[in-house]
Amino acid sequence: MTFAFEGRHIHYERHGEGTPLLLLNGIMMSTASWAPFVAPLTRDGQGLLLVDLMDQGQSEARDGDYTMADQARMLAALLDHLQLDSVPVLGTSYGGALALQFAVTWPQRVSRLLLAATRAYTDPLFHGMCESWLHATHAPQAFYTATIPLFYGATWQQEHEEWMAERRRVLEATAFANADFMARMGRLIRSIMAFDLRGHLGKIACPTLVLAPEEDLVMMPWEQRRIRDGIPGAQLLTLPATGHVLFLERPELFVSLTTGWFYHGGTVAGI
Repeated sequence: MTFAFEGRHIHYERHGEGTPLLLLNGIMMSTASWAPFVAPLTRDGQGLLLVDLMDQGQSEARDGDYTMADQARMLAALLDHLQLDSVPVLGTSYGGALALQFAVTWPQRVSRLLLAATRAYTDPLFHGMCESWLHATHAPQAFYTATIPLFYGATWQQEHEEWMAERRRVLEATAFANADFMARMGRLIRSIMAFDLRGHLGKIACPTLVLAPEEDLVMMPWEQRRIRDGIPGAQLLTLPATGHVLFLERPELFVSLTTGWFYHGGTVAGI
């Protein structure tokens, strides 16, 4: 399904029944990335809302730069289109930063929040990382080495060396060699480079759980603590031996934490 936002088609999917859980993608993800999770997250009749953010997946490519605030306006327009006043939201990485932007701007539209491996501020370290990604967008091999090794935890990579080698071969021959995909990536990267919600997290009023992978080299554990400290009543759960893409490294735990937090009134102590 699609809806129009600022003259561009945005792709979304609805699964299950009732008020849906809105899942927000990481920067290289799309609705297709969540395919293995649709069945377990709708098993008991819960609803699920997936969306390809601007410049992602099946959503139409943009022709200029935008900000995280623009992405948040798109989400508000999507909820308006679906006649949803508020939804629970789960965001990972870039999608977590967007979830924060959305919850800060429209706190009444987020009923419950789970943030997985995200950040509230593009500090100088992450800004430099983004610059290195932009400089590498012209070469598939350079872009791979600048990005993917940071996304998976050291523990996981050591146990899946063959999988990582195959992942590299596929990405360098397909997505990272595709000029349209890389142009989209450039705009997505630039959209988070001036991101800063440090003084606004207190506006978020809904129950919030922050997942902090111990081996995350992209969003960093101290960023998760910044978010926990900034949102009133927020809880933080540290995940040892886990990297940035925790939902891929530990899918069963990811599903358990998600269903516990959103559907069973979970707390860190009770999950």
